[in-house]
Amino acid sequence: MTHEELFEELKGLANELGIKVRFENGNFDGGYCLLREERLLVLNRRFTVPKKIRTLTLGLNEYGLGDIFIRPAVREAIEDELAKAAKAVDS
Repeated sequence: MTHEELFEELKGLANELGIKVRFENGNFDGGYCLLREERLLVLNRRFTVPKKIRTLTLGLNEYGLGDIFIRPAVREAIEDELAKAAKAVDS
């Protein structure tokens, strides 16, 4: 699965969960937030697709994905990204 395909899958997953994905310019990393009771994932428009994937993955994980069916390839990619993020925190 290419980065672009995974990115589209993750955006679709967010949409299925009722989370709006917004792309903004600025000096921020992005992530999951609530704005006036609306669930959002805000992504920095200037980031590369792999960085946007990481931000989406972390935001979706923060929302909670435990009992939701996710295609195995996408679930594996999410778990890989979460493992990378955990390793970076431990370092």
